[in-house]
Amino acid sequence: MKYWVTGDVVVDSILQKLEGFGTWRSDSDAESTHQLLSGVIHIQEMLPGLVARHFQFPNLFVGNAHFSGSQGYRRDLIEGITSAINKGLVAAAADPMLGRDSNPDFSDRPRSRGEEILDALTAFEKDRDQAALSRLKMAVSPTGLQSRVNTIEMLMNRKRPYGNQSPEVALLSELGRLEFEARAYHGLKA
Repeated sequence: MKYWVTGDVVVDSILQKLEGFGTWRSDSDAESTHQLLSGVIHIQEMLPGLVARHFQFPNLFVGNAHFSGSQGYRRDLIEGITSAINKGLVAAAADPMLGRDSNPDFSDRPRSRGEEILDALTAFEKDRDQAALSRLKMAVSPTGLQSRVNTIEMLMNRKRPYGNQSPEVALLSELGRLEFEARAYHGLKA
């Protein structure tokens, strides 16, 4: 995998995810094909114009044809998508305007879910009050990170040790995990 350095961590994350999608197996079943389509559609919504111009995706809105169609149909669909991704990645890597030194303008990129979570997390780390906790809960609500925030809430009110750690150390540990896991949501629109 290429190490992307565009100067925007969200765009770098999106390009890395596209690299992963570009290696999708063409003999995938219908459910796996659905995951590919869904993932690429979400990422396509997040692409800024400077990056999107390198990708010529086939029609990704195929209804349920990947469920009702044959394995040959799915193979052709997946190969078309992965080919478009790989060609786009090669073109993006060769584009000098996408380098950090050229200071690319990604202002047309929508905010990511990961950015929303990280902003709420920063506000919570600063204030650690109920309002900041509520904002953090709202930011993680459409993700799989709710249990992490529930643990943080429990640790805020805890007086006794949590396992072999003080509640404060356990809380800091959970905050660090949440920060790391939030980066996985850079490919989703807020």
